[in-house]
Amino acid sequence: MLILLTRFFKLSLSHSLIYNTIQKQNEEEQVEEEQVAAEEEPEQEEEASSEDIVVKTTPFDPRFPQQNQAKHCYTRYNEYHKCAAEKGEEECASMARLYRSICPGEWVEKWNEERDNGTWPGRY
Repeated sequence: MLILLTRFFKLSLSHSLIYNTIQKQNEEEQVEEEQVAAEEEPEQEEEASSEDIVVKTTPFDPRFPQQNQAKHCYTRYNEYHKCAAEKGEEECASMARLYRSICPGEWVEKWNEERDNGTWPGRY
């Protein structure tokens, strides 16, 4: 038991050291990027700011830590439809964005068809 605890402590210590090293590298890269951006001409900044495109995806969910996010997609889809049934679609628009960002379009189309046909296995 003591050996397992010692190994766990060593692993957690090494993970924290790696995390700190990566964090320092990211901070250094950000400083370099800011310096490069400050040196660029103002014309390029104006062009970039005219197109404010923000790409987001669903945040990390500890219920689904694996790399395969199929269950995450299915759960987000069901959670949205549950919310829409209880509160209305307008109040649940943010949940719709979450499932649309993680689910493949073909799956969503198929599931919507199943819901329309009454063959959807989910509750909502």
